[in-house]
Amino acid sequence: MRTATGALAIGGGGGSTVIAEHLLVAEHRLALCADDCDRAARRLRPLGAPLPGGVFDGSGTVAETAAAALARSADEIARLGTALRLALDGYELADSAVRTALDQLLAPMAGLVGAAARSLLGLVGGPLLAGLGVAAAGYALLPASSREAMDRSARDGLRFLGERVLDERTTTMMAGLLMPHVDDGVLGAIGVPPALALRLQSMMPSIDGAEPGSVAATAGVIAVLGAAAGARGAAPVEVQRVPPAPASSPPTPPAGLAGRVARIPDPAQPVRVEVYRGAGGAERFEVFIAGTAHDAPLGGEHPWDGASNIALVAEHDASSLRAVRAALADAGAGPASPVVFTGYSQGGAVATLLAESGEYRTAGLVTVGAPTGGMPVTGDYPAVTIGHRDDIITALGGAPEPTAAVLVTADSDGRQEGDGLFAAHELDGYRATAARADASEVPLLRDAVNALPRGGVGQETIDYTARRKDGTGAG
Repeated sequence: MRTATGALAIGGGGGSTVIAEHLLVAEHRLALCADDCDRAARRLRPLGAPLPGGVFDGSGTVAETAAAALARSADEIARLGTALRLALDGYELADSAVRTALDQLLAPMAGLVGAAARSLLGLVGGPLLAGLGVAAAGYALLPASSREAMDRSARDGLRFLGERVLDERTTTMMAGLLMPHVDDGVLGAIGVPPALALRLQSMMPSIDGAEPGSVAATAGVIAVLGAAAGARGAAPVEVQRVPPAPASSPPTPPAGLAGRVARIPDPAQPVRVEVYRGAGGAERFEVFIAGTAHDAPLGGEHPWDGASNIALVAEHDASSLRAVRAALADAGAGPASPVVFTGYSQGGAVATLLAESGEYRTAGLVTVGAPTGGMPVTGDYPAVTIGHRDDIITALGGAPEPTAAVLVTADSDGRQEGDGLFAAHELDGYRATAARADASEVPLLRDAVNALPRGGVGQETIDYTARRKDGTGAG
């Protein structure tokens, strides 16, 4: 398991740039200190006046001097806080300018790179396939001990790839920048002329609301190609309740971020709904949504697969999204029902799209490890998005767009023996990061956590399985 280390970085609340936690805490503490000094100065000033009829003993002068010193300190601390805020604002402007410049540079290059790759593959494709065939035949003829040694080397190579390449901040940063332009590269690689590619992209908003050059547009192109190949990312589904354990008891209300992330279920039963009743008798629903089932065949029976991932990032009505909607309806949630959505990875994308859909009275949103950079939150509800800087899965959603959600990021270090290829994406690591976020002193994050619903009397916990319906296509 990987656990996050180092300082958190926090942003959002209308922007997309994240800033180191200690700087935001310092700004907050400077403001508090300036207020304390100013308040103390105002309390001391009346003591500086001489007492009526009393003998002057100098105590008033001491109090007056102290009040003046405190007032000067309050001004100096306030100026220091203002200087820090200006520096942070300057960093945000610089970060935005760099991202814009890189985006404008990469956009026209992607199609050319795709076309060049297609031409190169046409030249070397035949010899490459022949070479792979010879290598496969040679591997089959090797003694068993030699094949085992090669397998060990391959596993070591995959671990190296995960540790030194995929689970690296530079890789995830570049992936976030490049993802919005993959559609240009894909169209160029399949031979679509640049003029026609531009025309297709200009049609994207009228098809599904995706802006050209966005991650959603990229995923939309991939989703169309996948649907043509039979990957049923948006096929209809059905859900079924899992019978509760005989000794099960009503749920206790979750607390903060960590309390919710701890309840995210396994993909075998990918949806959990908890029902609570408030003092006035109104019901509140908390839904917890699992991440991708990595062993699920693409477009197969299990809707938490890669096909649904593509459909979600394209902001289509993915099978997994349909399943959560069906589970909430079965549990009794309607358009007027307060719902708090919590999801991990693919479940985080589902949670974000449903929270923003307007189909429910969204009361909160918590996501971890989700590819939702291109899914900004605009609703008026508390929302927190947690990601690891070296998690390649979150980078597949593209660089974060300005959002009303609070963005929390952290480094994920400490690879251990037996870690998987995407160790920075593991749910256990995100549980630890959520606990650290709960303890943060940054007002923006603390206010969002405190605004999440709490309390109520637990009524029931309902777990659901889900499957795609047989014999259906995308719809």
